[in-house]
Amino acid sequence: MNDLMNGIMALQTTFQQVDHLAKGPGATKLIALKPLLESSSLELEKEFSRILRILQPGLKQKTKKKLLGQRLKWPFQKADVEQILQLLERHKSNLTFAMNSDQM
Repeated sequence: MNDLMNGIMALQTTFQQVDHLAKGPGATKLIALKPLLESSSLELEKEFSRILRILQPGLKQKTKKKLLGQRLKWPFQKADVEQILQLLERHKSNLTFAMNSDQM
């Protein structure tokens, strides 16, 4: 779970840097970044929605299980988390590369 949170936070930092560039004086020159940002945003929105759908049933049952003293089970297998982390890292790398290309 920590790896997943770290991956999401790292991607968030990259998106914040992209947002800063997109609002800066050279925003019109971001040729490589704009289309990549749009496609990454769409794909990540779908992935985060999927993750949230998986986690939400567990959140609803959390109170019931807590009252019963049962342990909550993490709904993702190791392979699932690794796949999500690869997706996050790919988007982070692509956005970073595009930012660097546009700044040259």
